[in-house]
Amino acid sequence: MREYRDLILPIAILTLIVTIAIYFRPLLILDETRYVSVAWEMFNSGNYFVPTLNNLPYDHKPPLLFWLINLDWHLFGVNETSIRFIPLLFSIGNIILSYKIYKEIFQDDRVGAKLLAWVIVGGVIYSFYTTLFMFDIMLSFWVLLSIYAGICAIKYDRLRDYALLAFGIGFGILAKSPVIVAHLLPLYLFASYWSSSRVKFSFYIKGLFALMAGIAIALIWAIPAAKMGGEAFAYGIFWGQYAGRAVNAFAHKHSFWWYLPWIPILLFPWILSSSFWSGLKEFTKNSLNSGEKFLIVWIVGTILIFSLISGKQIHYIAPEFLAFAIVTTRVISISKDRRYKANFLGVFFIILSTFLYTTPFIIKGYISTLIDIKANLLAATILLIYGIFLIKKEFNSKESFIKVLSLNSLILIFVIHLVAHIYLKQQNLTNFSKEILKLERRGIEVAHFGKYHNQYRFLGRLKRPLTIIYSKNSINEYIKNHPNGAIITYLKRDIKYNKKAIIAVTKFRTQNALLVKAKEWNKLLLLP
Repeated sequence: MREYRDLILPIAILTLIVTIAIYFRPLLILDETRYVSVAWEMFNSGNYFVPTLNNLPYDHKPPLLFWLINLDWHLFGVNETSIRFIPLLFSIGNIILSYKIYKEIFQDDRVGAKLLAWVIVGGVIYSFYTTLFMFDIMLSFWVLLSIYAGICAIKYDRLRDYALLAFGIGFGILAKSPVIVAHLLPLYLFASYWSSSRVKFSFYIKGLFALMAGIAIALIWAIPAAKMGGEAFAYGIFWGQYAGRAVNAFAHKHSFWWYLPWIPILLFPWILSSSFWSGLKEFTKNSLNSGEKFLIVWIVGTILIFSLISGKQIHYIAPEFLAFAIVTTRVISISKDRRYKANFLGVFFIILSTFLYTTPFIIKGYISTLIDIKANLLAATILLIYGIFLIKKEFNSKESFIKVLSLNSLILIFVIHLVAHIYLKQQNLTNFSKEILKLERRGIEVAHFGKYHNQYRFLGRLKRPLTIIYSKNSINEYIKNHPNGAIITYLKRDIKYNKKAIIAVTKFRTQNALLVKAKEWNKLLLLP
């Protein structure tokens, strides 16, 4: 444990960040509520092979996260709090693996290894995604495990390293998809370029066997699941979803260069310090060592691959958030700048505080109703104090400089949640979902008008699926067959409705979600 003592405090700060997010934020619509509902259906059905969404096979994601949620529920009971720490556990693993990778590729850089965890936690994007209940931080763990195993396989050529590589690939596929291969491919193909050890031909052969073994691990689930889930489900998990995203995205389609503007954000806040630019100058003017070549291949190769893929989201390159943190640590570590100042970052926080101070007085309309003036003033004051401190402070060591700057994630994430707390509270669908449960227990049929993402299933602990209606003609047919039923629909906030026609109403993003009595459906809208 003494080896990892430098990681303890940064991990504690990251844990505090996640706790703040859980305190302020309900499960987010639509992704988080969807994934937990899939796990809830798995819990109720006892079918751990075929994930379902509203009782239909769900082929968009593999089952590992859903398995972990169910494991949590079997250990701690069904709840929505303990499961939200699952990404944090993987994030802690990411910090440990990044630390081990850094020590392998920069064996002479003890200072950098000691500070890496602080740089990771100081990355706002990475810390923010650790608070989200999604797949990407978990996938990052398996990517880093596979990368670490590959480095060790080249250096030591041990069977256990190839076994670990297979294990990482297999569980990476089960975590999100075969996309894990895209994160590993550049490092594997260009190993002879970046490795300080001679790369034997046997590494490629054994690596290929490790890949096949990893695929075999995933197939232990996929083959029986495909047989149980039916033809459409089998097509989705083996080909449809991944081909659709890669070639002609049905969602999140962006231009080839879409990831490039994100790079400065991934380097925040370090990009606003003179030490970063001084170190970057050293990084570029000197001959690259093997560790620096490794990082360039990892970042450039992976971003190029994901730029060629049609569907793009910033969290698709979540494992590379850690690569940017390692690069940043290395750059600052080799910096010859001895004036550790962060004036530009201080100015950034002061500008941000000024914006928050003035926001309540310049914003009108619907958004103004979401502003808590006291919370805004507190958030602005926190940013102002931190900004002034950064401008005035000249740090006497690289270590204290990085530690203080890394606190920006804690401050920003707390401030964001504090400012948005009214809106976040409104997005809690629990009470609305429980109204649906009351109808279910009375045997009353409930329908959903329009595409349904299963957002009410877990929050209401619903046992039955909702009927999905896509057209007005189908609504009339539904009302005829279920006159005592109910229909969920959505209206813009400025549209007036007949309160006598509804059972419950809640805020839903920028709309209202309404649970409407079927027999009163045609009387829902009030005439102007």
